[in-house]
Amino acid sequence: MDESVDRVVSWLGGLLLPPRCVLCGAGGQPPALDLCADCERALPPASPPFVAGPAPLLGSYAPYEYDYPVDHLVHALKYRGQLAVGRVLGTLLGRRLATHAGARAVDVVVPVPLHPGRHAERSFNQSAEIACWAARALHLRFEPGLAIRGRETRPQVGLHGAERRGNLAGAFLARQGARGLRIAVVDDVTTTGTTVAELGQALVAAGAASVVAWCVCRAPPPERVD
Repeated sequence: MDESVDRVVSWLGGLLLPPRCVLCGAGGQPPALDLCADCERALPPASPPFVAGPAPLLGSYAPYEYDYPVDHLVHALKYRGQLAVGRVLGTLLGRRLATHAGARAVDVVVPVPLHPGRHAERSFNQSAEIACWAARALHLRFEPGLAIRGRETRPQVGLHGAERRGNLAGAFLARQGARGLRIAVVDDVTTTGTTVAELGQALVAAGAASVVAWCVCRAPPPERVD
């Protein structure tokens, strides 16, 4: 959609259905962000937001820490199916990336795919809900079909280092349409970076020129209890 047309559509949508903050219920931010300015300021920033790797990623960008109220928003989208939150998180991610030089070296945005069985069970992909709005905010192509998850995997929550890598090894397959593209892969939360790195490996194997990870927030690695 043309940028000027997109602005008009958002403005008209805001008039017909004024934005409402998904956290506190106050008025949102015009034209159509369902988050008030006060609640946006309360989101815990990551320090630093950009970190290197792991290979083959050029780096991993996450503007927020996985802490309240960001964790509340992630859960509302992922486990309660509040799709309006996906628009909020994706728009915020796109806005923050707009000031980051690395965002200009990207051709397409690709969400971390779900296995078809998990997608059917949930009826949506939380990473895709975030990625489409981030791509729209940055005026980039959104390509959800460029990679697939070829096998079902266990949830990464609670797994450590080698367990995480083994769980996802070979799980993703990329299409040849990735060849020559500079790709941003999008997920909701990054912890060790294993998921986005495995997806990045598949995209590089399919000929992608480069891969960077964009995630809403960064969580600390789980502590191993012996």
